[in-house]
Amino acid sequence: HDWTAPLIIERAIKPSRLLAALRADRVPSIARRPLTAAMFVTGGGVHGDWLAGARPILGPLAAQFRPDLVWANFGNSSNIEVGRLLARHARAAFVIDFKDNWQGYIPVGLRRLLAFRFRNANGFTSNAYLHGDIAAKWFRQPRAIIYSGVAPAMVASTKSRPAVDRFSVTLIGSTYDPAGLAGFMSGLQGWLSQRPPADRDQVEFRYAGSAVEAVRQQLEATPLPCRTQIDRNLAHADLAQLCHDAAVNCYIWAPFGFHHKLLELISCRRPVISYPGEHAESIRLAADLGADLSACTDTAMLHVALDQAFAAWRAGTIRLDHLDADAFGWDRSAEQLEQFFQTIIKRKFLSL
Repeated sequence: HDWTAPLIIERAIKPSRLLAALRADRVPSIARRPLTAAMFVTGGGVHGDWLAGARPILGPLAAQFRPDLVWANFGNSSNIEVGRLLARHARAAFVIDFKDNWQGYIPVGLRRLLAFRFRNANGFTSNAYLHGDIAAKWFRQPRAIIYSGVAPAMVASTKSRPAVDRFSVTLIGSTYDPAGLAGFMSGLQGWLSQRPPADRDQVEFRYAGSAVEAVRQQLEATPLPCRTQIDRNLAHADLAQLCHDAAVNCYIWAPFGFHHKLLELISCRRPVISYPGEHAESIRLAADLGADLSACTDTAMLHVALDQAFAAWRAGTIRLDHLDADAFGWDRSAEQLEQFFQTIIKRKFLSL
């Protein structure tokens, strides 16, 4: 294999009508909770079909590849169960990567039980203190907080400037709670209605992400008096160009997790607006990097942030040259991760 690229081993998922029905929300509510609990306890979670499909390859993979360490991403418990079993086959160190909120994805009565199942993990990583501190309530192993790296295309050069022929307001990514999206669009509409017609003619609203239908419906309910365009998920290079052309990049905040998109948007060297708020960790992180983040909790704050962005765009003073845009590049994050892995491997084999 050419190790300049990942080795991907594809496995067919073994079909399960019950799991498919649970994930599609077709199981009556009276039976859903006990069935879901049973799947977590005995079947590897609601993605147990993925676990069943992966099982046959674990032994051969351990024997042929002979890993020193297995790193399993927690987006669901099935994923880390595959990692646990592979590490056991290979007698390797096992590290869990908490990319998501353990409390948000594991039912209340099962959190301690599942943490006990994964008690032999040698360490864990997380992509934010928010997720790491929550995981630490159940997992006492050594940990490392490593913010996810930003794709090189997203990092704007110090010479990069927003488009001069339009004031481009972008909304990026998932929209989560409909109330948050509605509040943002209402606030943007209110701000536009207060601007002179000549200003509105210069404004453009662009959305890029998977919530195309939600944004389209909201635009119908809250029409904006400016040019609008909606794009489904874009390739990194296209998304980067969109965000670099923007005078201000925005996203809808959801309180249950850390938003990696903040780091991507900071790297674009443009003002960033989150609505309707942000965690203290994200606000502190933006301040430490010298980024221009406005965490707006209401439409009045949104209007102020848009006024400031418009004035800076018109004056040509959007200059975030001082920002350490390489702080979360892939190379730096990979170096931190490798150092942590080496520490965990040494700890495991010194204890044998």
